Amino acid sequence: MRVGLYSDHLYRNGQIGTGYSKYIYYLTRELRNLGVDVVPLHKGANPRDVDVLHDPAAPWNAPLRPRRPLVITIHDLFPSLLPQYYGLWIRTLYLQKLRWFSHFCKRMVVDSERTRDVVQKVFHPRVPMDVVPLGLEDRFRPIAGEPPETPFIVQVGIHREIKEPRLTFEAFERIADRIPHELHFVGDARIPWFQTLDEHLRGRPNLRSRVKVYWPGEAGIPQVYSRATLVVHPTPEEGFGFVPLEALGCGAHVLARAPAVREVLGPMGCYFEDVDFLTGAMLDCLSHGPKGTLDERVARARLFTFRKTAEGTLHAYERALAG
Repeated sequence: MRVGLYSDHLYRNGQIGTGYSKYIYYLTRELRNLGVDVVPLHKGANPRDVDVLHDPAAPWNAPLRPRRPLVITIHDLFPSLLPQYYGLWIRTLYLQKLRWFSHFCKRMVVDSERTRDVVQKVFHPRVPMDVVPLGLEDRFRPIAGEPPETPFIVQVGIHREIKEPRLTFEAFERIADRIPHELHFVGDARIPWFQTLDEHLRGRPNLRSRVKVYWPGEAGIPQVYSRATLVVHPTPEEGFGFVPLEALGCGAHVLARAPAVREVLGPMGCYFEDVDFLTGAMLDCLSHGPKGTLDERVARARLFTFRKTAEGTLHAYERALAG
């Protein structure tokens, strides 16, 4: 099979990256391992010499009138579920283009049952959907070593407001005098809230020394997960949830909120729904420890592989060709 895959979201500096780039990188690799001829395409390309077109980051890449059967991947419908984080233009363009493709493509791929339910409710698509979960990179494994000098709670991935690091900080601030832990934010602190955090901490010198913001590099993330007492993921929605899965792959104790993450972590994760319960959930997690054994948590995470992602996607291609 010859598949045209829109690949403009791939990192160009030799890194695998996160999000779309990670998905496209591993999907391409594993499809080729399955014998698929993957043809990288630029945005808007509309070739005739492929069997199937696949937009893995719909709706931004494929032409409105594709010449070959089109498969699209919808990772989430955040602009519909969480409109407060998006401008009117993005909300309108994103949803209208997705609505178009959801009716005129041949097949849709989604990362989770949660996303399938949301897409069904919002678009009522005319074409079938395949739920194909994403995978875990091999590098996310427990790293043995001495425990940190000071135990810490961590949130990884803080580059967008939708990740809601403010909630994690406010919960930590309410319990800081009852626990010995530090709070670590790992990632690119580009959102404006971190400027207000710094101003707030200037008046709280005792608390300021316990809140750290840094980026250890991609290679350093597994060690962060392996050393953390608790990984907090307060994002209200995820299409899948790379961060919680990768943390679990390192054996971490994970507290999450998004419905799709429950599908991923299953009985090995801890959860909260209402933001008012985050403080209590953090204290409860610190008191009772993680679910299952280290081996059981890692085994749960290892159920998700990019080989399975590629196999499920290939089946979607075959069904699209079969009409």
